[in-house]
Amino acid sequence: MPRNTSPNPPSVCTKQPARTGKRNDENRAPPKNKTKTKATTAGPIDPYSEEMEQKYNIEGCNVQEIVFLRQDNDRAQAQIKEQAAAYAKLQAEIAVLKARPSTFASDVTNQESAGETAGPRDEHDKLAAELEKAIAANTELQQRLAVVTAQSSTKAGAASAIAMIPRPAGSAGNDFNIQDAMGLESAKDRERYKLLMRSLRDLVLAAGIPWELPWAKVPVSLKDKFFNVAAKQHPILLRYENHWATEEIAKQYIKNKRRLGYDNGSLEVPAEYGYLKANSAKRDPSAPRGRKLANVDQAKKVAKKKNDVARKRAPRKTKKAGPSTSSKGKGKACVVDDDEEMSDVGAGEGEDSSYSSDGDGH
Repeated sequence: MPRNTSPNPPSVCTKQPARTGKRNDENRAPPKNKTKTKATTAGPIDPYSEEMEQKYNIEGCNVQEIVFLRQDNDRAQAQIKEQAAAYAKLQAEIAVLKARPSTFASDVTNQESAGETAGPRDEHDKLAAELEKAIAANTELQQRLAVVTAQSSTKAGAASAIAMIPRPAGSAGNDFNIQDAMGLESAKDRERYKLLMRSLRDLVLAAGIPWELPWAKVPVSLKDKFFNVAAKQHPILLRYENHWATEEIAKQYIKNKRRLGYDNGSLEVPAEYGYLKANSAKRDPSAPRGRKLANVDQAKKVAKKKNDVARKRAPRKTKKAGPSTSSKGKGKACVVDDDEEMSDVGAGEGEDSSYSSDGDGH
């Protein structure tokens, strides 16, 4: 074998006849300290972990699967780097040994005569096999990660291509129904809507949103994190502008939970809502509230109409004739213009006649 060539991987040295003598322990390669890397198992991913959000900025669904794959990929990359460093170190040791062929040959011959195996060579072959295995596993992980990422981006693109649904005018429960406004009217969509309600209820509690407060007083940072996590778990919520569907369902849940606390006494009613109790005490329990309000409104309309009729039928006040001084200083009576007076009377009669033709009977 040539002297200055470095095999990759090293070839087996030619077998020499056995030699006697002491083994050269000074030039022998020191034993390799084998360190075993502990495989860390991927635990459950906290969707509210800021570290995970910053490290893996992922759009769309399949978040946990992508995070697990990327964690496996990171561990495989670290293992490959560690094995590559060990391989390079072993190559350097082999090069040093090759620089001393007589010593290296005598060591190999003595080891073979004593029944020992060539340690560096076997270790090199083992590391090379482990390196190839790690590279193959990493390649497979990269392919799986690419497929899942492509599927996630495709679903996210399809969700963005769908026409956005704006928020209806008014308040939920009074002016519109949340389920109908979301376009989930059918019986099959009803089950999907109930699933969304249960999931968002759990997310509200997991996000630490203070349900004891009205929705307007909840911190904006908690709302933003809640909206983002809800959209990742349920991409259908991206169809609604400014997360209005997510917001209305969360508002409805904390409102009902707060009302239950008021009823059973576990939550104290704020002082700003004290007027509601006073108004409730003034209501007439003998008649329905809606009918009573309708009667009051009708009475106001009738009274207003009577006042308008009386105002129109009231006689007009005319100016009294007063003394006027002529150029000669003699007082003369002021005569009212007949044309002006008749025009006023005609206008009054026209108004009365036109009103009476409506059939009010007044």
